[in-house]
Amino acid sequence: MRFPTRRALAAALMTAGGFACYWSYLTLNQERLLFDARRRPPRDLPEGIIGYSHRIPGGVVRGYIYQAPGDSVRDLLFYLPGRGEDVLETLQYARWLPAGMGFATYDYRGLGHSDGRPSEAAAVADASQFLLYVRRVFPDTRVHVVGRSLGTGVAIQLADLQEFESLQLITPYDSMLELVGKRFPLVPLRQLMRHHFDSVSHCKNVVQSTKVLLAETDEVVPHVCSERLMAAWPGPVALQTMPGTDHFTIIEREETWLALCEFARENTQARLRATQAQPDETPAETQPEEPAAEKPAPPAEHDEGGSPLPLAASR
Repeated sequence: MRFPTRRALAAALMTAGGFACYWSYLTLNQERLLFDARRRPPRDLPEGIIGYSHRIPGGVVRGYIYQAPGDSVRDLLFYLPGRGEDVLETLQYARWLPAGMGFATYDYRGLGHSDGRPSEAAAVADASQFLLYVRRVFPDTRVHVVGRSLGTGVAIQLADLQEFESLQLITPYDSMLELVGKRFPLVPLRQLMRHHFDSVSHCKNVVQSTKVLLAETDEVVPHVCSERLMAAWPGPVALQTMPGTDHFTIIEREETWLALCEFARENTQARLRATQAQPDETPAETQPEEPAAEKPAPPAEHDEGGSPLPLAASR
């Protein structure tokens, strides 16, 4: 048996070293690459937008709530953005929302105007805390969660933590691990990747009425990835494909926002009809019982530190 030549051995070592350096780079920078983390300079909030923030180690997470001037919010879209999305730019599309429809969104950690380092667990935890705040500000408002692309993985996990009226997913994927694996076939992602966003596993407990919106063409999240997620869904899923759109332009179309609002309103109306159709449980012949002693009102809710939650304020 011939031993490999010195040149061949050197080439093999260089190749192995190159792979090791590449894998190390992906491992160390995966949060920045996965979330497309980029900070943006401060700017004034558009008219009708109020700011929100809560503290995290090393700074704050910032969110934004839209309410049309002089309008009461009966339904609200709680929006979880896509990878690297500038949510202040997305807020310009709030002008297409019908009367009575509010909008709330936030920057993931390390993105936009939020501090910290992005991660799957942090994105879900921040969304849950922000949603609790939204419910306190708008206690009688029906919340409809909308996730886009990367944010669909956050939205599905949020459904397991809190109750809300409906769930809508724009260009969703089955698993971020599988999606990224197609782009990096020679990388041992299962061992290196810390944020899997395994939506197929997390969707098992979703009980909210759900709709999926797909772009007509999508090279970022192929339709087969969305179809695998829908096949694993525990209940029925409404599906709508937006004609003439791709993965990026789908969010820029008025038709997309009107479709989101229509599904939210239809779901609300269906729930109201179901409630009104329930028969009166007290028979007409039965005399009403003596009213029970009134219970004392529960104490006001606070955060874990014991201080009231922060008030919304423009920056």
